[in-house]
Parts: sequence; structure tokens; C-alpha cells
Amino acid sequence: MLEIKKIDVYYGNIHALKGTSLRVRQGEIVTMIGANGAGKTTTLRTVSGLIRPKAGEIRFLGKRIDTVPANEIVRLGISHSPEGRQIFANLTVSENLDMGAFTRKDRREIAADREMVFSLFPRLKERAKQRGGTLSGGEQQMLAIGRALMSRPKLLLLDEPSLGIAPILVEQIFQQVVRLNEQQGLTILLVEQNAHLALQIAHRAYVLETGTVELEGKAQDLSQDDRVRAHYLGG
Repeated sequence: MLEIKKIDVYYGNIHALKGTSLRVRQGEIVTMIGANGAGKTTTLRTVSGLIRPKAGEIRFLGKRIDTVPANEIVRLGISHSPEGRQIFANLTVSENLDMGAFTRKDRREIAADREMVFSLFPRLKERAKQRGGTLSGGEQQMLAIGRALMSRPKLLLLDEPSLGIAPILVEQIFQQVVRLNEQQGLTILLVEQNAHLALQIAHRAYVLETGTVELEGKAQDLSQDDRVRAHYLGG
């Protein structure tokens, strides 16, 4: 579904991604793990069109997208739940979800998808008329994921869903991520600092170090790899 081929990405003079390549097959959960600054978030931002690579290419369903505007990438079927959530604090929960459907005109289906999000995250239904900025961190993360789902993506880019959230809510969120994959067939590219959790739910994984893919393989195999255990799983 997604193929990233030897992309180079810079922030000014900083070489953030160095010939990075990875693949995501339809129906998979693929995770990227690595230390802060390894290039994980940069990879997602490049896929979603927020950053342009200096070299290499990105293909989605066979179509090259590394020169396509970000809003068109959403229309093609890629949606991004960003690091830090970045919800619209002054809009209600329902209005935030409507913003996620900005590319769509099918009002009945939009309403049905809003109810689908509410079934995934009942807390959001309870707070539908509440402003996003008044939600807890976990609720805001649920809202960010729900907003991303409102565009009906084929591929969901999910960046640090556990960051700054109470453990019980992290568990709920990850249960629903697995449910989306298993029941709806949604393909997911996940960035997650909690390597234990990420490797538990992913099918395959990539380990990034300073902008380069150092290891790749089945998530279960990497969870047993001595290097991964030493650096990311606490031994």
C-alpha cells in the first residue's frame, strides 16, 4: 500500500532522514520505534505531505505522492493523527470530528461515521458538545484519532498515541486501534515511544536511528532481538 524509497529529508542544514526506506502492506499494523530524534515523526510528516523530501520517492497504492499537496493526500486515503494531538481547542468535540471530514460531502455517511467514532470512544459521545480544550489528555487523543478516521482513510498515520496519557486510557486506545485493524481492515503506520506496546500490536516493525533504518522484521522477532531489548525494552 505504501512504499517509501530512499528518501532524504532536511530541516535546514540538519539531515533528518538519510536514504530511509520502508513498506506497509494493506491490512498491516507497522510500527517505527527509536529514540527521540531518530526521524520517526519526520517520516510520518513526509508521507502526509507536510514536509517535502529532497531525494527519493513515496508511493501510495502505486501512485507517487511526494509532490502531491497535503490536502490531496487526505483525499487519496491517508489520514494523520499527529504527535501532540493538535485538536481545535475552541471547537466542540463534534465540530472537531466534522473538521476531519472536510474533504467529504456525503452528509449521511459523515453522520454515520461520527457515530462509529462514538462507538469506539464512548467518552467522546458524552462530551460531544464540550470544547476540545477542556478534555483530558487521553480524551484529546481519542478525539485526534476520531478526527483522522472521519476522512475514511485507507491508511492511518498514528504518531505517539500514548504520550502523556494515563495508562488505563492508553490501554483503551490501543485496544481500539487493534479493533480498527482487525474488524475494519484499516492499515496503520504507528510511531510509538512505548516499544513494548508497539511491538505487541504490530505485525512488522522498523527500528530507526538518526534518520536511518537499522533493523526491520516481524514485530515478534524484533521484540526478542538482543539489540532491541537492550536499547528499547529495558534489557
